[in-house]
Amino acid sequence: MNRLMTMAVLGATLSGTAASAQVIDPQTSRDLGRAVGQAAVAAQQAAEEAKIAARQAMRAARQGFAEGATGAERGGGYARPAMIGTEDDAVDACAMAAEQRGYDQGVRAVVRDIQGVDRRPGGWDVDGVVEARRTWREHPDTWGFRCQVRDGQIVNVDLGRDIAFR
Repeated sequence: MNRLMTMAVLGATLSGTAASAQVIDPQTSRDLGRAVGQAAVAAQQAAEEAKIAARQAMRAARQGFAEGATGAERGGGYARPAMIGTEDDAVDACAMAAEQRGYDQGVRAVVRDIQGVDRRPGGWDVDGVVEARRTWREHPDTWGFRCQVRDGQIVNVDLGRDIAFR
């Protein structure tokens, strides 16, 4: 008898839930679904725009270090070149310039190590190691790079297999 009573209560509960679900206004349900869908589309578009903006910022940063510019041109004028004043700035700028040189050569180059920084009159010489590959399936090659900073600017970046490592 207890089982029969339990089944009856469970059946009434389930049928009561179905009956209360039918009370919702179909127009309200459509409006709610439309609003949720629009919010999801807006969130997806915002995420895509953020990815594009991040890519453009990285590209601008690479070009800024490679070309010695401080950022985007303001009002169509010439952007003043960034001055590389410390050893840390020289290492950072040379790493970005070496990666950009790799991209210019059609290679994805990622700086993996800085081998040495030598103080020279008016600047620094920075030597390092990059991993270079043309495609993601290709096993990365180890290349060297040598970068020269003089008078606050990058004057030369050499990148390739034939550059001697220390």
